[in-house]
Amino acid sequence: MNHTFDEPVDVAVIGFGPVGATLAALLGRRGRRVAVFDKSDQIYPLPRAFALDHEAMRTFQELGIAGALATHMTPYRPTIYQGADGKPIQHFDMGPSPYPLAWAPSYTFNQPALELSLRRAVGEMPSVSVHLGHEVVSADQADQDGEYATLSVQAPDGAPAQVRARYVVACDGGTSPMRKRLGLGLKSLEFDEPWIVVDMHVNEDMLDRLPATNIQYCDPARPCTYVVGPGTHRRWEFLLLPHEAAHREMPHDAIWALLSPWLAPHQARIWRAATYRFHAVVLEQWRQQRVLLAGDAAHQMPPFLAQGMCQGLRDALNLAWKLDWVLRGEAPDALLDSYGTERGPQVEDTTQTVKRLGQIICERDAERATERDRGLRAQQGGEVRMQLRQSLLPGVRHGLIEDEHVASGTPFPQAVGRIGQQGAAQMMDDLLPHGFLLFLRDPPSREQFGRLAAGLRALHATAVCLGDAGNLEDLVCLAEADGVIARWFDKQGCGAALVRPDHVVYGVAADFDGAQALLERARIKLRQ
Repeated sequence: MNHTFDEPVDVAVIGFGPVGATLAALLGRRGRRVAVFDKSDQIYPLPRAFALDHEAMRTFQELGIAGALATHMTPYRPTIYQGADGKPIQHFDMGPSPYPLAWAPSYTFNQPALELSLRRAVGEMPSVSVHLGHEVVSADQADQDGEYATLSVQAPDGAPAQVRARYVVACDGGTSPMRKRLGLGLKSLEFDEPWIVVDMHVNEDMLDRLPATNIQYCDPARPCTYVVGPGTHRRWEFLLLPHEAAHREMPHDAIWALLSPWLAPHQARIWRAATYRFHAVVLEQWRQQRVLLAGDAAHQMPPFLAQGMCQGLRDALNLAWKLDWVLRGEAPDALLDSYGTERGPQVEDTTQTVKRLGQIICERDAERATERDRGLRAQQGGEVRMQLRQSLLPGVRHGLIEDEHVASGTPFPQAVGRIGQQGAAQMMDDLLPHGFLLFLRDPPSREQFGRLAAGLRALHATAVCLGDAGNLEDLVCLAEADGVIARWFDKQGCGAALVRPDHVVYGVAADFDGAQALLERARIKLRQ
């Protein structure tokens, strides 16, 4: 029997992995009618993604699941790159607190536990319906009125069904059937290496005998990665040699041979072992009419900066507020074009950084490896210095930002503080409304604030100042406990910052008059 969903939805999401679930939850929080389809009827039970960054945690904070994840993750350990001689050649860490986004810049985590938390959050949203065991088999871009895409869906009992949606977002993985149906091409960023990833549960009495930090073994004989996970979870990644690369699976005795410098079979158990080709690819076209792609369907990169899933979560955050604005009639459909304009170059920039790290790690020639080690140490003055991992990540360089200032396109910090003088200090995002925010370093006078009112209304924005501005209606006064925003203003040399709903800095201004002009330019650009 052919079944048609009774009412059209705002957005149909294909794929209920971390990216699809996050997008559905972000849209559900905004009251959008969302239908999610996934051909599987259960969560994949084994770990794949292994690291989260502070931007991802800020998104999970918005969804209300960050607290539930605490027992399933641990702050990312320092990472030491060991050269061919076994001595350090690079050192990455996250620096001291207070951290700029309130969360530690990086964590390792348990992916099945994360997905369970995300699905529970989605399940609490009345405007989101989830259809597991339903496979999307085709998509028609427009109905008779041109206002909806129509998806043909196969239900678990084999019965066909149809759903109409204003927009479709395919989060259906690296092999993305939707990407292939649309004929959308992936641009190669020229990285292709075979590796095996081995996740282990290590006996508790062995944990202290393993390295306490993460290590990149840049050994030309066998490049290898070791990462500390939460609890007893440890991950090793090994570059496969030419005679091994053709095999889809590696026998357990061969895996234990790789692990023998650290563990014997009676000291741990293999949780998951999978061979991969670490690719670097990105979509050439992120949107085709009413269909957009996100996550692994849109890009894939090697794991050397632990950014694969994090980039998919950035896709979801970027896209959610733009879809909401378009669906509310606050912005034209063309706003959605800025999604690919922004994310494409940002993903490419990130991937180029990952590639540079990969080229350091994957060097197989002994003489070049020795020269690599000498050169990296010389660049650091002969002493290996700590570098901030988060400083390697690029911001948005194109699209809906003003690019005249270095802060534009970067994440705005999240302070810990309070509104007014009452109550315990909290993370700022939990205190402020979601949407555009205009941050002011200094409290405005009543006359200065009045000049900002029209621009704030046009963007449905909230003004936030540091310090006490008296009784100015509609102005939020934030009392910082950690000073991260005040230091940010000092570093950037500005007096105001307009921040988008995805926490990205749209632009900055020197003073109140500049802030007024900034609001007007944003209003015009947003509605073009």
